[in-house]
Amino acid sequence: MAAESPSPPGPDAWARWWNRTRYRLYAPVYDALAWPMERGRRRAIEWLDPAPDERILLSGCGTGLDLKYLPAGAQITALDAVPAMGRRIRDRARGLGLNVDVRIGDAHALPFADDTFDVVLLHLLLSVLPDPEAVAAEAARVLAPDGRISIYDKFLPEGTSPSPLRRLLNPVARVLVSDFNRRLRPILVGADLQVVAHRKAGLWGLYTATIARENTR
Repeated sequence: MAAESPSPPGPDAWARWWNRTRYRLYAPVYDALAWPMERGRRRAIEWLDPAPDERILLSGCGTGLDLKYLPAGAQITALDAVPAMGRRIRDRARGLGLNVDVRIGDAHALPFADDTFDVVLLHLLLSVLPDPEAVAAEAARVLAPDGRISIYDKFLPEGTSPSPLRRLLNPVARVLVSDFNRRLRPILVGADLQVVAHRKAGLWGLYTATIARENTR
């Protein structure tokens, strides 16, 4: 009997492959592309106010643009699925004089034990990766009791529907950049997280900063 051929990759596997591929291509110019979101990034971390003695995870860290806003002395771990991004964050950390543990890995399945971090940053990530519910659930899993998650991204405002323009642009945006029409609350509910603070952060309110914690029972 002939051996059974392996099943072809599912749509989620293809989406993850494409995400790694496009961000490998974007890596050399990522800082310039992300510049318009910089002010909101800074605000999100200022509102979070991480302490120097906290253990901080940058999940989907990109080139490490969050690093310059983090407190000196914090124990920082940075993870990204794209080695080209990992090389850039190592260079940035050296330039800032920071000791950062850089890992190559998947935010959908973090290579860390439960309760490892006091703070997890999900910045410009949940609108990009194909399974944001899994990413949020993994962030919650590695979060220590009383820890908090910072989410800086763009989502549909609560109680609204996508405008005709967003509907029109979203198919192309999903392929090239990110999903314009995701909603934050269902993602957090699926990960058993609750919002403790939520504010407009930049680009005329398009981007928001949210602080979330695990639900208390």
